[in-house]
Amino acid sequence: MKTSTDTTPVGKTGPRSQLVAAQTQAKEAWQQVWLRLTSIDPDGFVRLVMIIGALLLVGWVIKTFWAELLPFQVGIVLAYLMLPVVNRLEQWMPRSIAVVLVLISFLTLLGLAIAFVVPPLIRQLNNLLLLLPNTEQVEKWLTALNNYIATLPQETQVFIDQGLQNALETLRGNILAYVRGTINFIIRTVFNIVGTVTFLIGFVVIPFWLFFVLNDQKQAVISLDKLLPEGFRTDFWAILRVANRIIGSYFRGQLILAGIIFGAVFIGLNFLRLIGVEGIQFVLLLAVFAGFMEFIPIIGPILSAVPAIIVGMFHSWESAFAILILFIIIQQVEGNLLVPRIVGDSVNIHPALVMILVIILAPLGIAWLIVAVPLVAVFRDIYRYIYGRFSTPRRPAGLLPDEPFPDEPFPMENGPPDEAVT
Repeated sequence: MKTSTDTTPVGKTGPRSQLVAAQTQAKEAWQQVWLRLTSIDPDGFVRLVMIIGALLLVGWVIKTFWAELLPFQVGIVLAYLMLPVVNRLEQWMPRSIAVVLVLISFLTLLGLAIAFVVPPLIRQLNNLLLLLPNTEQVEKWLTALNNYIATLPQETQVFIDQGLQNALETLRGNILAYVRGTINFIIRTVFNIVGTVTFLIGFVVIPFWLFFVLNDQKQAVISLDKLLPEGFRTDFWAILRVANRIIGSYFRGQLILAGIIFGAVFIGLNFLRLIGVEGIQFVLLLAVFAGFMEFIPIIGPILSAVPAIIVGMFHSWESAFAILILFIIIQQVEGNLLVPRIVGDSVNIHPALVMILVIILAPLGIAWLIVAVPLVAVFRDIYRYIYGRFSTPRRPAGLLPDEPFPDEPFPMENGPPDEAVT
């Protein structure tokens, strides 16, 4: 008498049946992959080789002519920031006129900044450098510190001396070398870049280049869409939507925050001076620094207060305390009112992870600190999108990670989505 090892009731699926079904499905999937590979004809192979070759050529050009292409890198950033304004104005006027208005407005603001902001900024920076302690003042401070340490118990003196010695060795071995290397790098880079004719010509032609890029952006998107393989178009534009959604909302929000913080610090420091707080200097320079530090996540807004407090300490502790209170108020308003409304959850990365990123990327330079958060958010959402495309059930092509499954088939079968064009 035969006995069955599968006790699963009829009409139900047990673990063994599920494994068999999964095995069958996997075999069919691998067979499908093999059929696709063997169905590539010589024409398709040639197209694939041409695409790979074109990408390698573009990468080589960018790497070889990186310095000469710097004006156009700046132009790409400007075009990305101007594009939403141009698209909005296009609803009321021809696109070419909208582009011209945006460019004229930008050049006007740039000219006003160069005429009225840069000169006093340079003067304040020179005055700040003159205010820094010289060698004699540092020696006096060290002498006073040594005299104070001499009044402490012997054990405390030994502990402090060892700590100061270790700190001085660290400064001598790391910070001085870093400063020397940074200065040499800046000087060498500036002379290499500015000294090239291509660099100077590039900045002259940037306004004209921006006009053509902004004016013909829609046609460029449509042309790019036609070059993409038909089966890859939807996924390509979906990945582009992921990057655009995060990078656009993050940096536009940070620009708005930087402008608000600049104005708040500028007005706040002038208000302290108006009510009689002494020692308020370099207001414009400190406000610009505070606005720039908004682009560095987590620690940037905190570090922005340090120079202002130090400047106040040169006069009195009361001035430094008043400046500290001002920055605390500004940061509280920013964190509780401005950031949720302006930036929102565009990146949605936990502050603990952001702090780890800051520590890891700090040695690479300020540029990496500025782009760290949006880049990690882009990689995260692209990973989620690709994972969803290969999950079971498979998410439709073009459906972003945060978008629910549609009731009807996803409409974006061919061509770029509207937001990629507009």
